[in-house]
Formats: sequence, structure tokens, C-alpha cells
Amino acid sequence: MLLVNALKNVLIVSLASSIISTSLIQRIKEEKCTTKYICFYSFFISISVGILFSLCFSDLNIVYSLWVGLISFIGADGVYKLFEDKIFMSNSSINNVINIDREESDEL
Repeated sequence: MLLVNALKNVLIVSLASSIISTSLIQRIKEEKCTTKYICFYSFFISISVGILFSLCFSDLNIVYSLWVGLISFIGADGVYKLFEDKIFMSNSSINNVINIDREESDEL
């Protein structure tokens, strides 16, 4: 059985930590002249920021926090968009409001 709520929580926390780790990696790219080991740096930073962010600012356990770090390295926004159409209800369908007109009757 797929734990949809747990997966959704991990992806949402991954989105936030991915923004932080991406900006930190960009800052390191600007400071360092060599990009020889940037993949290793970005992996280490994404895992570290993901774990620390999820442990500090969410109620996820350590296993889910490891998943947050890995998903933020892969690209949390892409993973979320991939799952959104297949598993989760998309935000556009949630925001669609159906108005039902009621006829006023004189009987009270």
C-alpha cells in the first residue's frame, strides 16, 4: 500500500529544501573557479540541507528526511510535477469552484 500522505509531505518539504540547497550550490559555483567536483558538492549539500531542514522544520522522521535530501538533489519540483498528475489531485482541479444557483421559493 502506498502511503500517499507521507509521500506528499516528503515532496513538499523537498521543494522547500531544494530551493535553499540550489541557492547555496549556486553561491558555491560563483565562488569556486573549478567545477570538477561540483556534482559531489551538490550531492553533499542537498543531502545535508534536506536532512537538517526536514528534521528542524517538519515532523518527518530520519528515514523520510533522507528521502527529502535525495529528492532535493534529484530535483523536487520535477518529481512533484511527475507525481501530481498520477497520484495527487492537481491544484487546478482543487481550485475549480462549481457555483450552484438556488431558486428562491415563496414557501416558508
